[in-house]
Amino acid sequence: MSRSLYINFRDNGFWAYDVPSSVFLKYLIDAATDRLATGTDQWLIATVQHWRVSAAISDLSHYAEDEWSQSQIDTVIEMCRSATDAIRWRVGIPAAEIESWPILDDQRIFARGHDPVPCEPVARLGDAFIALLQNKLPIPPERHWWFFTLDDNVDTISMRDEP
Repeated sequence: MSRSLYINFRDNGFWAYDVPSSVFLKYLIDAATDRLATGTDQWLIATVQHWRVSAAISDLSHYAEDEWSQSQIDTVIEMCRSATDAIRWRVGIPAAEIESWPILDDQRIFARGHDPVPCEPVARLGDAFIALLQNKLPIPPERHWWFFTLDDNVDTISMRDEP
């Protein structure tokens, strides 16, 4: 299983380490589940299932649908903000807690030895997803992609040259 994944929306995107991605998705799933409990936005049912698969199996990453309407995008942004607020409320999340979360059937998030997982880099990834949905993701340096890890700063990775 890959440790990194590409998060894209409408011909733009960034790379992320799977641990912060999966933790962010867990909080986003929680926000969506709360919203679904109100009986509205039934289109979220399939989206939440995609997020569960992405959180458990990063090789099958699927964050967003290019066909979402502006109303759907606004709903996801609102849920992302709720998720990042909940994440920032914490300083770090113990690996044992992360690995106990029921995500997809018997699949769990693997913390890859990070204990605790720092919350600010996870929330920063959520902020980047919001920026991506708003088409406001900053342009990375030439021939590079943004790469969100658990480091204090956002990294970049260089693009491969085409043969």
